[in-house]
Formats: sequence, structure tokens, C-alpha cells
Amino acid sequence: MAEAQTRQERMGATVMSLASIFIAGMEWLQRPAPGDFVEPEPDWYVTFNLVLHGAILVLLLFALLRLPKMTADRPGLRLPFTMMVLVGIAAAAYVVGVDLGMV
Repeated sequence: MAEAQTRQERMGATVMSLASIFIAGMEWLQRPAPGDFVEPEPDWYVTFNLVLHGAILVLLLFALLRLPKMTADRPGLRLPFTMMVLVGIAAAAYVVGVDLGMV
């Protein structure tokens, strides 16, 4: 049972990391050009996006804490998973920064 749980955690971390990288890429591609007029989005939509992207960031941080247990049975995956989760955290932090208007 423990092996199945660590495999599921690795799969979840992979999906969250790839999703955050994809979302950050889409945010970067959709950024307005300097001088463009930007119509404000509804407050509920901004709040929903902030909560959703913040949850992804928190789950990736949790995955980083659980990384030693997730890769205990496969030590060769420790470095690739660490790099993948760190890149995912950076991407999720960028998206949260965009949502907060800091970037």
C-alpha cells in the first residue's frame, strides 16, 4: 500500500508541476503590451483565480516537503523531482504574483 501511495504522490507532483508551468506560460503569453488598455476582470473571477493558483502553490510546497518520502524507494528520481517541483513552485509563484498585480 505504501508503494502505491508514493507513486500517486509522485504522479500528483508531476501533474501539478506541469500544470503550473503551463499556466505560467499562458499568463506570460497573454500579458498586455506596454501602453495597451486592459479591461478589469470581475472581482469574483480574480478571487477565484487567486485561490486556485494559491492552492496549487501550497500543494507544490507540500510536495517539496514530502519529496524525501516520495523518492525513498527510487533515489535516482530525487534530483529530477526536486528540480521539477522547484520549477513548478517558481511558475506558480509567478502566476500568484500576476494575480496579485505584483508582476
